[in-house]
Amino acid sequence: MNHLPSSIEAILGRCLAHRRGRDSLLLTRASESISRQPSIIIVTSSLGPSGSSISTEHTPLGDNTFPSLSWTLPLGLEDYVSSYMIIIEDPDAPSPQPVVLGLYYGISPHKKMLVAKDFRPLLIPQGQRGCGETPHLAGGFRYGTNWGQNIWSGPRPILAHGEHRYFFQVIALKADLVTRLGNKPLTKEWLLRELKPHDVLAWGEWIGTCERRHGS
Repeated sequence: MNHLPSSIEAILGRCLAHRRGRDSLLLTRASESISRQPSIIIVTSSLGPSGSSISTEHTPLGDNTFPSLSWTLPLGLEDYVSSYMIIIEDPDAPSPQPVVLGLYYGISPHKKMLVAKDFRPLLIPQGQRGCGETPHLAGGFRYGTNWGQNIWSGPRPILAHGEHRYFFQVIALKADLVTRLGNKPLTKEWLLRELKPHDVLAWGEWIGTCERRHGS
């Protein structure tokens, strides 16, 4: 709807206002391998407590930068983490499935914070392309497939559709997805199909909100 006149987009937003709230289809709810594990990872953001508004700089209407995100695990569990994975989804989009804004994996078990510069793409030398150990992003991790076919599709809810919630879900894995995937892109569909209970240690989330009002 990016190319629709704002008046038409707002009409559609009002007509579709009841189509939202697909929380049960979020990865951490839809995947039994994840949902059966404890939600004990504490996730925080520089934007404020869970439920805070996502500022324009983190959306396509601004600089479209990823908001800073931090997380902690209870003492004693960090030694069991092989890697972290993060998926950001919008369950309030008027679509059959929550919209995936970003999907990141192969995050070091020693990394407990992500900032905007971590998401800069790395130039991979021709001779190294396809190497499973080559990180795709400056932060040392890879990115999977999102709806915008890019690194980060910041929030851009439909005009007049109401407030949307964005679930930043952090999953601690005992599995090495980089090795398992090889050169195949990671998708949410693959995770729902292939992720096993013994692959997952714990998870947690931070929720940001965003709303576009017609005329504002």
